[in-house]
Amino acid sequence: MIISIEWLKQFIDIKESNQDLADILSSIGLEAELNGIPQSLDEVITAKVESIKSHPNADRLKICIVNDGNETFQVVCGAPNVNKGQTIAFAKIGSVLPGNFKIKKAKIRGIESIGMICSEKELLISDEHDGIFILPDKLDIGQNFIEAYGYKFFSIELDLTPNRPDALSHQGVARDIATKTGRIFNPIQIKSIKPVDRLNLNISIEDQNDCPRYICAIVDDVNVGPSPEWMVERLKAAGQRSVNNIVDISNYVMLEIGQPTHIFDFDKLKRKEIYVRRAVSGEKLTTLDETEYNLQDSQLIISDGKIPIALAGIMGGLDTAVTKNTKKILVESANFNSVTIRKSAKIIQAITDASKRFERGMDPEFAEKGFWRVIELLIDYSNGKLVSEKIDQYPKPIKKIEIILRRAEIDLILGYRVKKSKIKEIMDGLEIDSIWNGNNEWKCTPPLFRPDIEREIDIIEEIARMVGYDKIPSDENIYGTFKYSKPDPEKNSNIIRETLAGMGFHQVYTNSLQNQFESTLINNKPVKIMNPLNQEMGYLRTSLIPGLLKISNYNKKNGKHNFRLFELSKVHEQKSKGFKGIKEKLFLTGIIHGLKEDFNIHNISKSEDFYTLKGYLYSLFTNKLKIKFDLIPSENIEYDYVQIVLLNGIKAGIMGKLSSQIITKLKLDIQGIFCFELNLNSILKNLEQERKFIQINHYPKIIRDLNLVMPESQTVDPLIQTIMKYGNNLILSVRPENIFRD
Repeated sequence: MIISIEWLKQFIDIKESNQDLADILSSIGLEAELNGIPQSLDEVITAKVESIKSHPNADRLKICIVNDGNETFQVVCGAPNVNKGQTIAFAKIGSVLPGNFKIKKAKIRGIESIGMICSEKELLISDEHDGIFILPDKLDIGQNFIEAYGYKFFSIELDLTPNRPDALSHQGVARDIATKTGRIFNPIQIKSIKPVDRLNLNISIEDQNDCPRYICAIVDDVNVGPSPEWMVERLKAAGQRSVNNIVDISNYVMLEIGQPTHIFDFDKLKRKEIYVRRAVSGEKLTTLDETEYNLQDSQLIISDGKIPIALAGIMGGLDTAVTKNTKKILVESANFNSVTIRKSAKIIQAITDASKRFERGMDPEFAEKGFWRVIELLIDYSNGKLVSEKIDQYPKPIKKIEIILRRAEIDLILGYRVKKSKIKEIMDGLEIDSIWNGNNEWKCTPPLFRPDIEREIDIIEEIARMVGYDKIPSDENIYGTFKYSKPDPEKNSNIIRETLAGMGFHQVYTNSLQNQFESTLINNKPVKIMNPLNQEMGYLRTSLIPGLLKISNYNKKNGKHNFRLFELSKVHEQKSKGFKGIKEKLFLTGIIHGLKEDFNIHNISKSEDFYTLKGYLYSLFTNKLKIKFDLIPSENIEYDYVQIVLLNGIKAGIMGKLSSQIITKLKLDIQGIFCFELNLNSILKNLEQERKFIQINHYPKIIRDLNLVMPESQTVDPLIQTIMKYGNNLILSVRPENIFRD
């Protein structure tokens, strides 16, 4: 869609530069870029052709004397329409035209030519290049062409999405600009006109779903001729070629308010009636582009009661086209089903300006507005007379939908609070009727010219679009960068992963969804999924052990007997009713099985056991993470023997040898599994604390051996704890060396 900037000013005050205006349109979802004529053309001026004579050495060339108000120039020109007295766009020596075409002094067939008289194509106004561009005589000569006249052809090309039929018009685009900038919007004021006669016409529609509304009337005594200069200028700026005043008025209204209309030569209708119906297979129609189509029964046509005279919503027929001899016309303004028109256009592989609009969905109310606007212009610029009442077939008016817009939902979706007054201003600007109901909600009724607004989220998108996506504060969590206060939230978790990997552990990822049996295996109450995919994925896992055991069993069955596995993931438990009763924990769970090292001639094979597992955890927490690691005996039905793990004196989990009962319940073929299961939530907080540097002791260490007599049943750990407790922070470490038995 090409939008004339000068035309836009009819609806709204434009204060921005052309580029800034294009940027505003792009920011509100109407992707725009400057189109056509350059913003400036130095040395291209308005001038007048003072005299003209034939070229002595070429029949088709003419020698023109061009006056710029200060001096005259001899120019050789081959345009057939150049004539004495014309005001023209003159490119002087040294000027650069679009395409980097530099004007130089030249000799053409022996005659010197100083400058060039420009055509519309050379100035990028249109594709017209058969003749020179003739300017209005009222222009003063010697002025810069762009400043004097060329600005009328400044335009912006929009790349529109399929959901915006309203933006396929100057009025629709101006409405968006006015809403964005907060300026006054001046839509076209439509008024009905009384007919001077009471001619009648029979209108019938085969299927109301194909054509919800059809309006027409008869206009007599029209004078077919050239369009007014202002209309030609606006059509050119919008990429349209002027044909005659009747055709131009129809095209003008379509570009102005978006409603396609069609005008038939009434005297060429063989039967004075209109019947909107589906075509009969085998019927033929020659359209205005002189192409004959074999119609299919899925295509909608306009007929005169018998034969097709137009392909509905796409193109009129050649047999009823307006010509210079036309006197009485039938004006049609209708609303057609978007799907029907889209399929019909696809069959003939033709996309027209009318079909583009009907395919996207038109407002039935615009059919009446477009009709009266065409009638008004026909009376003003063709001297026509309305000789019939408006004939309007609209048996089932389309109702507007109501949408509830919640204040809380706007805040949630946008991520920040837009003022209530601003929301109201945006909805009024977009012509969305809204009523505040007092419950932090609006009852909204979108206009029919916005068929894309169907849900609450659509209105929220409109608010975001008009407030400006750039005004929505960025959420740093959606980017790859981290907060300054917490440079890398995964840093401590990564240390654990890397350390365990260095010990020969492999990290695995198991499914966070389990069946009911597995999720209750460790005697925790699981969280039930509201809409599970299947029974095997009906609950959030409460433990990582079942998943690790199944992986261990799979490895063993595939010949891998020696392995160390771990998983660092979330588990969930339903502590109480409702969402607030769901507790999420970060667990580190590991499994070891088989031999610590593979047997060979250099290594004596040693099985993984409780002590090797203890060594791995001690190395991880005490040596690497500087967290105090302790064990205290306990009992647990899931383990054959078990120890509670204390990290910095806090109960963090358990470790030991898994009970064969657990493995049997899971129907697995594996034994000798040593396992640890730790809750890291509290430990990670300790890891985030800053570590202090401790100065190296200047004094040498002293090693002492203590020999103690004790019962055989005495455990070592209480002795170590007692010695450390009474060591006054002077004792660095205590370890058992040997046992002597008499």
